[in-house]
Amino acid sequence: MFLFRCVAFASLAVSSFSFDSSSPSGGCNSINPPDRLTAMKRVFLLLVPAVVVEGVYPAMSSRRALWSGFATAALPEDEVSRALSLFTQGKYDESLEAWVELTMAAPRERLYWSNRGTVELVVGSSRGDAALLRGAVESFDRAAALGDEDPVSLNNRGNALAALDRWEEAAAAYDAAAAAAARSKVSTSVASENRAQVAVELGDLADAERRTLAILRRDPNFLDARALLAAIRFKRGDLAGAEDSYAQICRPTVSAPNRFRPPTPGIGGTDWCEIYSDTAVVRGRWTPASLAAYDAFLRSRPPAARIVANANPFKDT
Repeated sequence: MFLFRCVAFASLAVSSFSFDSSSPSGGCNSINPPDRLTAMKRVFLLLVPAVVVEGVYPAMSSRRALWSGFATAALPEDEVSRALSLFTQGKYDESLEAWVELTMAAPRERLYWSNRGTVELVVGSSRGDAALLRGAVESFDRAAALGDEDPVSLNNRGNALAALDRWEEAAAAYDAAAAAAARSKVSTSVASENRAQVAVELGDLADAERRTLAILRRDPNFLDARALLAAIRFKRGDLAGAEDSYAQICRPTVSAPNRFRPPTPGIGGTDWCEIYSDTAVVRGRWTPASLAAYDAFLRSRPPAARIVANANPFKDT
């Protein structure tokens, strides 16, 4: 069982997890989740502090801040804090029970349903429990019926559907998440990359490449998407294109999205080149077909291969 990046709570947050707005993997930085969570194949938990203003979503202006934003409302702080604390302690069953109790006590509070869905998603994914995953979808649907248009919740709903191999429905959920992010004027990169990976699962590699290129034109430092593009191109038989995309992970600059601007400083380099030379960096976050394609691409390269930057700095991606 697996789960897409990123999983986040839509309520009050705790500070034991952090967020890096410049993260090349789309806003999910190098965190150390509880031991049971690390065993999951596709969970990346993201909990960060948020300014709480009753009944108002916090302002989010930084890149990919969507994935650290938390919807807020008038919540019984003690009960919510307990539910979150149980989760961060690795007491997932107890945390789920706490959110179930909160939804029963206040069935019209959309944030309770969204957070309940998130825990059902995490626990269901870790156990391969289809019933819990279906419950997560239902919880997110309840939140949506109560007016929840939070991009994080919509993305998490897509995560649950993807974990159930309901790819067509997951595609629609990620499209909705990206649209909601665009309306909120925050980053669409995470939902868009998830959507591109669904296209790989559906066998539409041309669409997957188109979507990934669009992400990189908006966000050229999104190294995860460059690795995905390499995987997609390799799967399509474009070996040179795959190598070129991978090469940009290893460069300190990135190509301009068009031919009218010079290359811009980037965050690529030998460190990231080494990190992305192994599927471990994406295992647990990518879909099966995307992971298999990337693994095949890496295996096709000589073990000691070193990427040399393309001489044409204006070449797209």
